Amino acid sequence: MMHPRLRVRLLIGLVAAGLFSLAACSVFQPELEEPEFRLERVTVLALGLSEQRFRLTLEVDNPNRQSLQVREIRYAVTLGGLDFAEGESTEGFRLAGEDTTTVDLEARTQLLGSLPELSRMAYSGQRSFDYTLGGEVKYGRFFRGTRAFDRTGSVRLLLD
Repeated sequence: MMHPRLRVRLLIGLVAAGLFSLAACSVFQPELEEPEFRLERVTVLALGLSEQRFRLTLEVDNPNRQSLQVREIRYAVTLGGLDFAEGESTEGFRLAGEDTTTVDLEARTQLLGSLPELSRMAYSGQRSFDYTLGGEVKYGRFFRGTRAFDRTGSVRLLLD
């Protein structure tokens, strides 16, 4: 049987080692800034009665020296005041450090009630529309967890 004093010393040593490990993790984990997402362009791929397909081109600025791994992205887009598209991509991609990465997402929508408005937007000659882009990104490796993003701006609408 272990002596009570030895047991207390062992317990104190284990607690101290655990606290030191936690402190070391926080010291060695780099302080990272949030990447900035923006919608660069929307390309019309198909405007049908049952389904509309678009390519959403995002540009993502990574202000960090370190590259970041994106595991998943969920998004919602409002375009010209219209709830335009929402979806997710589980295809991971890497954001190079201190660089801008272009990401293409294919969006399929069933906006039958909005088809006249979508057609008007696509064929009006107006090529720039206000947008709101929001969603969540799941990161891997050093910058872990799920982070929300939100951005407003103006985007070009292109016909393919």
